[in-house]
Amino acid sequence: MVPILSIVGRSNSGKTTLLEKLIRELTQRGCRIGTIKHHFHGPVEVDVPGKDSWRHKRAGARVVALSAPETLFVVRDTAGELPLDLIAHQALFEVDLILTEGFKSGSAPKIEVSRAAQDAPLLCGPEDHLAAIVSDRDLALAIPRFGLDEVGPLADFIEREFLKETRPSRVDVLVGERRVALDEQAQEILARVVRSLVGDCRDLGSGPPIEIRIHGQVP
Repeated sequence: MVPILSIVGRSNSGKTTLLEKLIRELTQRGCRIGTIKHHFHGPVEVDVPGKDSWRHKRAGARVVALSAPETLFVVRDTAGELPLDLIAHQALFEVDLILTEGFKSGSAPKIEVSRAAQDAPLLCGPEDHLAAIVSDRDLALAIPRFGLDEVGPLADFIEREFLKETRPSRVDVLVGERRVALDEQAQEILARVVRSLVGDCRDLGSGPPIEIRIHGQVP
């Protein structure tokens, strides 16, 4: 599965600035990055008012997709806030790492940004899967701490801890709203069964991805 790493912190702590620097640094190293931004207030309008896709949404369309030669942009309604695993599974693929801004709750490992000028306690602790701190103050925690401008060493840490050399997953499974990891043997068996059912006998390492959704539960 594609690893998820959340950048968290209080308002105006520098989360977005750090995230921008990390994206540039890791991209320059050849890493394909996907990002998810957590917004506390909704609904959010991210299309340009007056444009066709904005008008479609305002007219009542539940899902609007805007397609261009090098971009696909999708806006859809949801019954409530979606879990991080579900967002990652449905919206991000063909990346090496997913970086989120926010999502301080949940099981994803976290890097918290904390500034001395804010004079506030950390939002997360070890029980929140806190993996590292980015701060301009000393903190008595048994986890790595990086300075606010130490993007290179922080990228080294991320590569070492979250981008270890592993065989890419060929099968991604979502059960309910939780991603489930399959070992290589289970991936091989499932991939072969599915490809045989759809008549694709080509090498499993090539060809388009196949997506199957099973809705609901069998009694």
